[in-house]
Amino acid sequence: MALRVGIIGWGEIAKTHFSKIKKLGAEVSAIVSQKKVLDIDIPVYNSVYDMFPNVDAVTIAVPNYLHTSFCLAAVSAGKPVYVEKPICITEKELNELDDVLPKLKIPVHVGYRLRWNPTVIKLRERINRVKKISCMYNLEMKKLDANKGWTRKYKMSGGSFFTLGVHALDLARWLAGARGEPLVDFSAFTGGIEDTCDFPLHVQLSGILPSGIRIIAGADLRCGTPYSFNIEIEADKGSYPDSILHPPVIDDEDTEFEGLIGHFISAAEQRVWDDDEHKEVIQTHRELLEARRNTNS
Repeated sequence: MALRVGIIGWGEIAKTHFSKIKKLGAEVSAIVSQKKVLDIDIPVYNSVYDMFPNVDAVTIAVPNYLHTSFCLAAVSAGKPVYVEKPICITEKELNELDDVLPKLKIPVHVGYRLRWNPTVIKLRERINRVKKISCMYNLEMKKLDANKGWTRKYKMSGGSFFTLGVHALDLARWLAGARGEPLVDFSAFTGGIEDTCDFPLHVQLSGILPSGIRIIAGADLRCGTPYSFNIEIEADKGSYPDSILHPPVIDDEDTEFEGLIGHFISAAEQRVWDDDEHKEVIQTHRELLEARRNTNS
């Protein structure tokens, strides 16, 4: 029997979940949405608790400030979860996740889609004896917030560290092979205040892993910022950029989501809990919270 997946939310990203789940052989058996009319013939519920008995697993694609509560509700009902990044935006949420998830050991995957970018995968395979990794995600806010006004509000999005900075930090740590180790010599800065948002739009953090690799990660959402994802690596072998490996195709979301959701479906079917990955997710979000706290952003 195909895995029955319920989708929480019905915006642009939720519809991507829908198409990939179907393509990869699972079944979308329910949707939770407050929208009265959906363009699809699938049972729609107002409450996740009404949906849970009718699904085997859940994907979450709602505003950031709702991610933790829905994730905890799903795992408490015994349902594996795929949740869009970030998994949380407050210290209280982080601590609750770190307390509950290891006890239940229900698979929880976070939407780190850039790990599945073909160029990034090749890059990780070839680097050796790395000294420094820098990842910077650049996308002006007006492109990010299309039909998502909540992204401009600190209490709903978590600010720039959590809208795009989370992608950059996760990828830098993933390329470095981090498995939950904290950064030391930690620092952060913010800038780029604009009237349209209640948080800084240019953010960056840096620190050093116990292995000695320096990590630099950040995001720039200022008006007029060209859409790009910039990776720089200093290593004894595989430094980047170079003339061999082309830059990542930043519009390759279709391939990225296919790998990401396919991996989740497999883990949900086999009920695979990855303790090291949990520690890494928690540490990444802990460092984002520290950066935001240190810069009062």
